[in-house]
Amino acid sequence: MPNKNQEVLKMAKMKNLFFILLTVVTLGGSTFLVGCGGGVDEEQIQQLNDLKAAVDALQSQVNAKNDEKSGLQKQIADQEAKIKEWQGIADQMRKNCP
Repeated sequence: MPNKNQEVLKMAKMKNLFFILLTVVTLGGSTFLVGCGGGVDEEQIQQLNDLKAAVDALQSQVNAKNDEKSGLQKQIADQEAKIKEWQGIADQMRKNCP
């Protein structure tokens, strides 16, 4: 008798496992089908293209501003170098002229 009870329990577990797997496959499949359905329409493609164009325009503006910033930093460095040079000349004159 214990053998038959074990077989019944084993069959019940397999049946439960089958229904669980069937449920998972059904939900997974329906989610996949719903998620992949419809596709992208022309309006969404146009919006994407518009956004890409806006990103490109903004990136070119950023690049231009970075170039401008580099030029200004070079000018500042040149001015600071001149200031140091003139300060050195002024210090030298103070030493020579009491």
